[in-house]
Amino acid sequence: MAARELLPLMSPVGSYEGWEAIERETLGFLLSATARASESALLLCAYGQLWDAEVLARSALEGTLKFAYLLQSPDTFTQRHTEYAINLFHIALMKDHLKCAELLAAVSDPDSLQWRPIKDRLLDDDELVELRATYDRVHRRELENRWGFTGLVSELSRSGDRLFRGLGAVAHTYSIASHVHHMDMVGASLPLDRDRRSAERREAIHQTHEARVISDLLNFMLLRLSVGYRFLGISLATLLPAKAKIDALHAKFEPAWSSWLNIEYGDD
Repeated sequence: MAARELLPLMSPVGSYEGWEAIERETLGFLLSATARASESALLLCAYGQLWDAEVLARSALEGTLKFAYLLQSPDTFTQRHTEYAINLFHIALMKDHLKCAELLAAVSDPDSLQWRPIKDRLLDDDELVELRATYDRVHRRELENRWGFTGLVSELSRSGDRLFRGLGAVAHTYSIASHVHHMDMVGASLPLDRDRRSAERREAIHQTHEARVISDLLNFMLLRLSVGYRFLGISLATLLPAKAKIDALHAKFEPAWSSWLNIEYGDD
């Protein structure tokens, strides 16, 4: 599988001696999580579960955007790493504390051993006061907005960085996956709309959809590699063989795409 063949190419980023220990750990967590989501999405594609694959591809996209934002420039890396690995982590702990407290308040025996894992997620009173003082509502909202999907795409797209030219195009794919993820009316109806089509139309769009998800995942991986290599000062020409493999796979998908267009819109 092309995706698995490309994974070792990320080793220079993980083994870079210039990272502080916490920075290496952060990037390792993020890259591993993104790779896991990507592989799981590919497995779901192999089993024909394309809508579920969309949700995991959405996670892989978010991981890719966060990685790209972190490593966009050595000049901003330290600050952005602090925001991602420390500030946003602390904000998430506060949110989790509230959810755990609500759960414990709803059960009749919160002191039972079975709730110990939940109680262990609660923050100490002093720690909670300190975090609330450090991250007021305005600060929290600013950080979360900037590191959310829309904020990341907007900032990277507007930066003039050639690696992110046209990045706004991923918004449509992300939007479709979000509909499916949140089970709104669009997300709930899309799969059944497809199932109600004729066998010919259904098979054609299934193949095209699968090709698009796989292509997206490979493109996300190539973007992570490009950002990481550039950060380390490694020539992007090193990635040309990887890009050639991805382009060759895209070419194999082209007949399915053309066939679907002809079946769906040939009479227009």
